[in-house]
Amino acid sequence: MTSTSQEPPILSSPARFWELRRLVYNAILTLVVLLWLILTWPHFQLALTLSSLGKFAVLALLANLCYCAAYAADFFMQAVLPIALHRRLRWTIWVLGMLLALVVENYWIADEIYPDFPQTAAHLSQRLNVMTPPIASNMNFPAPLAVLGFLAACGGAFLAVASVLIFWLARKPKFARIATIAIGAGAVVYFALLFGFSVDSHATTLARGHEKYFCEIDCHLAYSVVDVKMQSDGRYIVTLRTRFDETTTSPSRPKDVPLAPSPRAVHLIDSSGHDYTPVSTQGTPLTTPLKPADSYTTQLEFNLPKDATGLTLLVNTVPGWPDHVVIGDENSWLHKKTYFAL
Repeated sequence: MTSTSQEPPILSSPARFWELRRLVYNAILTLVVLLWLILTWPHFQLALTLSSLGKFAVLALLANLCYCAAYAADFFMQAVLPIALHRRLRWTIWVLGMLLALVVENYWIADEIYPDFPQTAAHLSQRLNVMTPPIASNMNFPAPLAVLGFLAACGGAFLAVASVLIFWLARKPKFARIATIAIGAGAVVYFALLFGFSVDSHATTLARGHEKYFCEIDCHLAYSVVDVKMQSDGRYIVTLRTRFDETTTSPSRPKDVPLAPSPRAVHLIDSSGHDYTPVSTQGTPLTTPLKPADSYTTQLEFNLPKDATGLTLLVNTVPGWPDHVVIGDENSWLHKKTYFAL
């Protein structure tokens, strides 16, 4: 009876420890953002918009979801370690997690956010006085975070299912039930983000010459329609330009390394919803590697009925099965698409 009374509650004891330190965790991460903002001013002046602040709020939410991984570690320590060692390891996990969060935060700001904003005061002044159209992209969520989130969700689901089986076979049904609840909660959070960003997306039609960007994790490729020719026999020839935008390249990416584009699917869609694929391709193939600042054109030929109207072109990544469950991906469930007007 005595040993049982000394056992910490499975949920309330970890909550008291981790939630108090979550406040410190958030305060430190916020302080780092403020230091970046103050010490590099006015570099991030353009980021002070409602849209950008909304994205930062999403990143803050994800940082706190990552913090919740501490509960999983605490849960396993309760199951296998003595109480005294368990409590000492809590502090070790918090310190290591805090250091990892700081490294990831500073890397993300320096490598993914900082290069997206102007480097000089003159450039800043020009950007503030000239309205530029928003960039059309195949993602409405940062691609590196989307990929990391997908991998983390897969890894977490695998570990959680394995834990349920292990605890059940070890005759610890209480721990098995909590692991099962954790699987369900994690799935709810992930799919809420997946469908939330899909619902927040908008169908867009770009005018001739406007570019649609495709994220390749550490750089972007831009596609645009530069010419359209209608032949008398019903053939429709669309000239598509592919450009490696060197201004979007991560500083950690070597400048002379070519990029092989992900496979692209090209569809021509009329006003009645009929879908046409290219019958032939001329010029440079869409899978040809490019170096930063390189570009090439590809001629795509379609056979259309003479009564086809309201034509738009859809260029997207050939969807493999993970694309459908990657947060913010254009190919994810219910996500709207970006088209080219012809």
